[in-house]
Amino acid sequence: MSYLWNKPLENLPEEMTTIWSCGQGACKSWIRDSFSFKDQPICPMCKSAMVRSEKILPILVKTDQEIKHYRKKQRAEEVN
Repeated sequence: MSYLWNKPLENLPEEMTTIWSCGQGACKSWIRDSFSFKDQPICPMCKSAMVRSEKILPILVKTDQEIKHYRKKQRAEEVN
């Protein structure tokens, strides 16, 4: 029996995503824009102002059905 559920997903589709990143040079904190509750968020780590930018990130999977779809696709690619 194989326990593939805990295996990390590979080859997830990515997209350009709007993020907020910390404006302080030493801090590397960032958050997806869709997870921010404020118009101008404050860095949770150093309390500095955050700057809007973009980053290529994996598309978030919203449901268990989508996770199962990616798992099946991953297994099919491993077989081929």
